[in-house]
Amino acid sequence: MKIKVYIMHSEKVDYKNNIYKPLLSIGLMNDYFLILPLSEKFKSSYIKQLLIDSDIVICDLSNSNIFLNLEIKMAKKQNKKIYYFINENDKNIKKYNNEEVIKYNDSSDFSNKVKNILDSLNKKEILLNRENIYSLGKLEK
Repeated sequence: MKIKVYIMHSEKVDYKNNIYKPLLSIGLMNDYFLILPLSEKFKSSYIKQLLIDSDIVICDLSNSNIFLNLEIKMAKKQNKKIYYFINENDKNIKKYNNEEVIKYNDSSDFSNKVKNILDSLNKKEILLNRENIYSLGKLEK
């Protein structure tokens, strides 16, 4: 079973070329189930249900807008673990200085940092939490 990763972003960015293609080109779909909300597969799906079905959220804060902020609030209400990213050249980067945000400089850097974070997760623990099964003791990766 694969970890379901919801990829959150603003509609103001070129998400097809700067987010979706780079993530897909490094083969993340081999190890993870990526939920790309504006792709043809998920475009007609209800965002709240996609978030409910996801295990974790990757959020690109670059060029954020009100809709992205609403999505973030929905994810927080669902108690989803959110990993925040922002392009170093984004004009609003100072707005997030107090947050735990990972900065990247281009789409390749973004996809590599996302891959590193996903690969470092304790996959067994995440999958057990999805099924509401809890283990006493230490889980192996």
